[in-house]
Amino acid sequence: MVIREVGLLFRGFTLVKKSFHKTTVGKIDADLRSGLLTALLNFAETAFSTGSVEYFQGNRFTIAFINSTIISEDSMEPELLLSYAIIDRQKKIDKFIRKTINPLLQKVTQEFKSQNDGKNLSEVSQFKNFKTSLDKIFGSSTKVVDQKLDGVFF
Repeated sequence: MVIREVGLLFRGFTLVKKSFHKTTVGKIDADLRSGLLTALLNFAETAFSTGSVEYFQGNRFTIAFINSTIISEDSMEPELLLSYAIIDRQKKIDKFIRKTINPLLQKVTQEFKSQNDGKNLSEVSQFKNFKTSLDKIFGSSTKVVDQKLDGVFF
């Protein structure tokens, strides 16, 4: 299982994302995609009243989510912070998401909150350095089989 992309969304915008492998052909507006993901997740949770949605599964990819809250400098109330991972579709994905992806996403969320809770979150360029944290947290789970074998034999 390969993790293709991870990121954090706040108020429908991408705070930080790290793409490990392309998931689309061509350029997609990051803000439009972030807004759509946030809207879909909010709709699904409201419409089905089952609590938090853990993932959406498509023909090729699965998008896993973790909901959390964070306080922004311009708000007194905690607001929704979404962390997500785009992974390859596979059978029996529930266990993989529960045991592998969710703990990693929770670690990302906790680390991001520890560094940025109570700060101004509207200037996203300040989070570029957080991409190195994403690399460290996700490590080898972002590599395809060929990349893993390259390190073993050479």
